[in-house]
Amino acid sequence: MSKRRTSFEGALMIRVHYPDGFLGAPVIELPAETAASVFSEMDEIAAKMRAHEQFIEQDLQTAFCDLQRKRIRNPNGENLRKDAWLYLFEIWCEHDRGRQVLDADERTARLAQLIKQREELLAERAVAPPQHHAALTAQLMKIGTELAALQPRHA
Repeated sequence: MSKRRTSFEGALMIRVHYPDGFLGAPVIELPAETAASVFSEMDEIAAKMRAHEQFIEQDLQTAFCDLQRKRIRNPNGENLRKDAWLYLFEIWCEHDRGRQVLDADERTARLAQLIKQREELLAERAVAPPQHHAALTAQLMKIGTELAALQPRHA
């Protein structure tokens, strides 16, 4: 689900990774320029971080600190004071919590839809002639794959 931004120099992409064999802060690689807002960049960073098995919630603050150092300057060209960027981080956290609720609602609705489709296909396959079983099983496999992808990764 990586989003690419284009500039005059070509495709730009945010990359997030955790150093191999090292339990520490994530490494965030940002393009030199972007047309996106800091919040939308942080949304993308957070999504990539959450997909990683080493992710912990506190990494988001570290990532936001790195991002604001690279993207935000006061009118004098200086980095923001700690209290200022922490305030912005709290605003982003509220924004993120809202997105998480919407994402969870969408995921729940999609899960319900897929479960209903699966039940209907199972009932159809139970009475279908054997020559139709392969096609119905293929549809069930597709639904099962999507159901598995929608399951939460972290407890």
